[in-house]
Amino acid sequence: MKIIAAFFGLCEGFVVGGALVAFIIVLDIVSRLAQVTSTEDKTKIYEVTIIASVVLISLAYFFDFRLGFSNIITIVIGVIMGLFIGMLSSALAEVTNVIPIIVDRFCLRKYTKYILFSLLTGKVAGALFYWIFLN
Repeated sequence: MKIIAAFFGLCEGFVVGGALVAFIIVLDIVSRLAQVTSTEDKTKIYEVTIIASVVLISLAYFFDFRLGFSNIITIVIGVIMGLFIGMLSSALAEVTNVIPIIVDRFCLRKYTKYILFSLLTGKVAGALFYWIFLN
């Protein structure tokens, strides 16, 4: 029974990993990052960094690895991670043009800055709630 559960867990990991790679490719994150930063010749470094990060974080999670940072350093790391996730979700919104479509459909053009600020505030509040109370 444990072998079957391990097999299904491995298969689920491959599916999620494949979806993540497809997501990164569809959003064109690596080449867009290289283009914006004028570092087109370093795309291989970006790719290797992403792969190494995913592997190391997966191993750290799997083996319950802890670094033992102080609360201040943990907060700084959490803020940096939150910024990354915020930029990633902004990139997704930009690629799919979600916000302009919603603004046009519901005639909210004059409220666009409030909508963006609400999304930003909600994301920050949710992350802070998680890091302070649930983690």
